[in-house]
Amino acid sequence: MTDDAELPPGGKVKPPKDRSPSFPFISLPAAIERLVAYETKFGRHPTPANRAGLAWDMKEASSQAAQTLAALKSYGMVDYQGAGPSRQTNLTEDGRNYLRAQQESIKKDLIRRFALTPKAISTYWHEWGARRPIDAVCLDQLVLKAKFTQSAAETFLRVYDATVAYAKLTDSDSLDTAGDEPGSQNERPKIEVGDWIQAEVNGSLQFSDPRRVRAIQQHDGMTFVFVDGEKSGIPFESAILERKGEALPKAVFTPTLELPEPERGAPRKGWKEERLIDDEGGEIFISYQGDPSTARYEFIRDYLDFKVKRTKK
Repeated sequence: MTDDAELPPGGKVKPPKDRSPSFPFISLPAAIERLVAYETKFGRHPTPANRAGLAWDMKEASSQAAQTLAALKSYGMVDYQGAGPSRQTNLTEDGRNYLRAQQESIKKDLIRRFALTPKAISTYWHEWGARRPIDAVCLDQLVLKAKFTQSAAETFLRVYDATVAYAKLTDSDSLDTAGDEPGSQNERPKIEVGDWIQAEVNGSLQFSDPRRVRAIQQHDGMTFVFVDGEKSGIPFESAILERKGEALPKAVFTPTLELPEPERGAPRKGWKEERLIDDEGGEIFISYQGDPSTARYEFIRDYLDFKVKRTKK
């Protein structure tokens, strides 16, 4: 974990890069096929998550198996219990009901619920409606505004189109159809500072063990979660609550997203200022009163030597 003394002045942490918002990497019809195969292999009993791939002829604990299981969870068909190697996976009530329902009308209602359970699909369904804009417009919205990578945006559109078509959604379908009203089984657990979470990005778990939440902050209309040992934030929708924790003391460092700095004005009267550029192109300013002198530079050197020794420790 990064020590507070080693952080730059102001404790600024850069926002995440190349982390698209979470969404299921397979479409709803493919997920339903995987759900049926899962139930055929394991029945309706809790199953070790790292063995789920056996249901789809995939290697145990492989990335492909983990992404498939994450997709089923995103659609609300399965859920997790526990953490780490002991993590279990269970069919949700909706998943069980779909598998045992005899009436086609019940299955159709559950399919519509599955389709709108993933947050990303639900968000853009309610914005685009039954006839979404052309690919170029949607891709610009996903990449430039929602921070998808180009490849993730293209994959999302394919998943979105196949899911909406399969569920036969109409403009009357809403979040209520997906069972996301307060108190429903799909309501997202509240995540707070001090809790322990796992991160799931594009179907892959990011940490070997749960991490403690140090801060939750807004940036460009999105919410990011900061955890121990990571400088970059995690999109809030990618965070999975593992267990509740205790609130951190206020004295603990709270990261701040790095925002564009206003144009720097002239030094204060009687002050000198020197500007340095580091190897990564970052700016460093040294300010002092009076005129430059050997004694002044030696003092700055001694102070920097002290900081170097501390960070090495």
